[in-house]
Amino acid sequence: MAAGDVQIPKMTDGYLGPQAKFEAYGLSLVSHGEPVISMQDDQREVEIILGTQPGTRVTVKLISYERKKECNEYCLLRALGSNFLFLIRPPLPGFYKFQIYALPKDEAGPQMLGVYNYLIYCPGNFGSNPFPKQYPPWKDGCYLEEPIDLPRGIRDPSVKFKVCIPKAKEVQVKVGDVWNPLQLIEPGVFEGFVDFSINYAPGSTAKLNVKFTGSNFSTLLEYPL
Repeated sequence: MAAGDVQIPKMTDGYLGPQAKFEAYGLSLVSHGEPVISMQDDQREVEIILGTQPGTRVTVKLISYERKKECNEYCLLRALGSNFLFLIRPPLPGFYKFQIYALPKDEAGPQMLGVYNYLIYCPGNFGSNPFPKQYPPWKDGCYLEEPIDLPRGIRDPSVKFKVCIPKAKEVQVKVGDVWNPLQLIEPGVFEGFVDFSINYAPGSTAKLNVKFTGSNFSTLLEYPL
């Protein structure tokens, strides 16, 4: 089997494609119906879309085949309705195993089961540009419209943030020690502009903090600056 003109590595029998619980969990492939994905030379990202049943919990692993190393920071997980979208940005050329895990809402966890495995071939080298760190609550039906990343050393005085967090009561972006509230523009959707021209300390981060109940905030996303 080949990805374009490149011979793909031999996988364990049954590894690629749907696993035992894929159909039982009511999952479907919305975008890529074949388990081997070959990116183009000038293609920086690929987005895989998985259809699920309402309330299904999902997580993923992205693993460099050649380096035998997890690189999950190069996958952005987002949810739109009952679909999960996985935006993948390989940091280096080569093959990547992309493993999807799921668990229906009516099954006890916390261990999710592997439901589908892809093998992605990336021929291009676009450098290391990871997505923001995603904390567990982010995977509960949230969607990031912008920004999907922030350049290191950014000093832009007006960066637009727009997110959909269905259960949120309040959303703020904390840059260093400065809190920036986002405005609720429609149910579950928050938007606003954040000033990055402030003199934040080296090693600072921008955190998307969300209040669900009570007075405490939870961090859902964290951007290195």
